[in-house]
Amino acid sequence: MGNTVSLLKRSGMDDPDKYPLYIFLIIAGCIVGSLIGFSVYSMFYGLDDSDKFKDMSNEQRNYMRETRQRNLNMLAVEARRPDMIVPIRESNV
Repeated sequence: MGNTVSLLKRSGMDDPDKYPLYIFLIIAGCIVGSLIGFSVYSMFYGLDDSDKFKDMSNEQRNYMRETRQRNLNMLAVEARRPDMIVPIRESNV
């Protein structure tokens, strides 16, 4: 029993001056572990997401152009600038 008590007293965890060092090492270990995990993930799955998006269809492109022109025409009417109004049928060309 006396031998166990003497071993516990020699343990380095009793020194409160080293607690900030232990906390720093734990945080540094977490950061290193996160970086290793991210590198393994990027090695298997990659970081480029450009192949996941399809190009817009021609109908969608025309619809967006019509909507944009309609909104610009409404702004031109509110600004009392009739010279800036463009008919929507001309914008589909």
